[in-house]
Amino acid sequence: MNPGVPLTPSDIHLLRSLLVGGSLGALVGLERQWDDQFRHHASRVLAGLRTFTLWALFGVLCAWFSVGQAPFLFGAGFVVVAVWMGFFLLSRIRAGRDPGFTTVAAGMITYLAGGLVFWNEARAAVILVVGVIILLALKPTFQNFTRGITLEDVRSALKFAAVSGIILPLVPDKAFGPCGSLNPRTIWMMVVLVSGVGFLGYLAVRLLGSRRGTVLTGLLGGLASSTATTLAMSRRSLEIPAESSDCSLAILLACTVMVPRVGLLVGIASPRTLMACWFSLASVSLPGLLWCLWRIAHGRSGGARPGDPSRYGNPLRLWPALQFGAVFALVVLVARMAAARLGDSGLLAVSGLSGLVDLDAISLSVSQMTNTGSIPPQMAARAILLAVCSNTLVKAAIPFLYGTRSLRKEVGAVLGITALWAVVVCRYAPWQ
Repeated sequence: MNPGVPLTPSDIHLLRSLLVGGSLGALVGLERQWDDQFRHHASRVLAGLRTFTLWALFGVLCAWFSVGQAPFLFGAGFVVVAVWMGFFLLSRIRAGRDPGFTTVAAGMITYLAGGLVFWNEARAAVILVVGVIILLALKPTFQNFTRGITLEDVRSALKFAAVSGIILPLVPDKAFGPCGSLNPRTIWMMVVLVSGVGFLGYLAVRLLGSRRGTVLTGLLGGLASSTATTLAMSRRSLEIPAESSDCSLAILLACTVMVPRVGLLVGIASPRTLMACWFSLASVSLPGLLWCLWRIAHGRSGGARPGDPSRYGNPLRLWPALQFGAVFALVVLVARMAAARLGDSGLLAVSGLSGLVDLDAISLSVSQMTNTGSIPPQMAARAILLAVCSNTLVKAAIPFLYGTRSLRKEVGAVLGITALWAVVVCRYAPWQ
């Protein structure tokens, strides 16, 4: 670039890349400098805002020189950075100080992000850098999480990894049995799906803790198991009657979350079925949602500690997964035979009965039947709504067996209205 000569598109691209790349490097460096100065109270910063900015600019410049002038310069620059950081780590280890492996890894990623920016991959670079910053900032959370991991958690996760990553690809993908209703690959895929969604809720409980109040307990409990949440909170209300109000809110939140959770599972298994039932599912969740929002806005919540969601246990256990697979296969078989011999009324009856035991199994079963063309999406949507209705009635009955009087009144009223509304929606919804 010469003074007085207009900037070419190449010059503008280089300047823009330097600006964007340097800004991304500065963001990472700002987090690292804050971590050293305020979290660890270090007098000297291992690598901060200036250093990371320079690393990103170095990456942009090496990428620029590698285009047409020195094709191998970017790779050589990365090697130089890696070797320099290696010697730096070695010197700190010999001095008996914290080597700072995380900071070094972040610096190498920052260099690569600078190259991405120059090569017109700024969006990928931004996503990468933001992800790195989040990962770095969550260090205390991850430390608390790993301290709470038990040997049983590790074993369960390894078992699940084996059955999903090793066994699943080996399971035959072939239908057999009456009406061709049983497909081992489909059955095991649904086991992995349900266990995975439950595990997300379990991880959230372990990461965020169970003492963040009633709202967190209900939301995360609904992801892990709304039935377990209802049972645990009902028993809690008997143990500590003063917390009955908070326990009822936790139950209603869990049962409300259950509906979009079913929608998520159905959407993954069969988008066509979700398109047919998403509006109905959303409307069914309205009574519980409105009541919970009103309670949170006007009532007390979060002050008590309504139980420990970790009591639900790690959902990644082999035996419960096998049990769910057996239930799912049985529900698929009965639903297929009922639909073939009794028509729509038989399938709806099976759905209502299955929802009393397991909502996920019947929802995924009819979704899978939609994928194979056995039933239309509209019929699958009706079946899912009936299952939601019967499952909601079961949740409403649990407080009458294990809860206090005030808990029974609130939970019974809201869930009763929800179940009645589900019947109305199932009967009169304008199915397309």
